[in-house]
Amino acid sequence: MGLFGFILLIVVVLAIIGLGWRLFSSGVLSGFEKVINVGQPLVKNLTDQAKQYVNNPNARVTTN
Repeated sequence: MGLFGFILLIVVVLAIIGLGWRLFSSGVLSGFEKVINVGQPLVKNLTDQAKQYVNNPNARVTTN
């Protein structure tokens, strides 16, 4: 894993302990949403299709 991975793991664990799991996870998800909204339309479309599939796996995923 290396030194960088170990330090990164410690920082994440300390952030979770300091912020609490709910606040930490909501912050990560909101940051992910910002990246998706700013990113290329292809990434946003794939993310929307994945969300549709997760909500209803039997439904047919539509493309735009």
